[in-house]
Amino acid sequence: MKGLSTLFMAGALTAIAGCTWVSPSPQVKQADIMILPQARVAGCRLLSKTQVSIADRVGFINRVQSDVEKDLQTLAMNQAGTQGGDTVSPLTAAMNGTQTFGIYKCLGGHSTAATSAPSAGTTIKTTPYQPPR
Repeated sequence: MKGLSTLFMAGALTAIAGCTWVSPSPQVKQADIMILPQARVAGCRLLSKTQVSIADRVGFINRVQSDVEKDLQTLAMNQAGTQGGDTVSPLTAAMNGTQTFGIYKCLGGHSTAATSAPSAGTTIKTTPYQPPR
């Protein structure tokens, strides 16, 4: 019986480790926020940078990397929705459940290549995510 319960717990943790936990906010759904590589945002206006993080492990089991990356992208898109951005672009690679994104305004004729570089006053806002209990 003890072996069966251990097997069940291991299976449950593995199933949870393979799930995405973050949903797009209503602003993201309405604004149709894009994810673009850095090469594609050269003509966009950088609004801010955001550092997002999420658990990349459940207990002793690593989550599926593609699910972690999808959750990080969704968190960045949610931040863009609250800041008036229409595009996010990764500035760093995902590492240990943390990644930094640029939030850009690319659509609507408000973008200029001259303002795409980050200014010295641009700060990074850390947005931790706590999974539902």
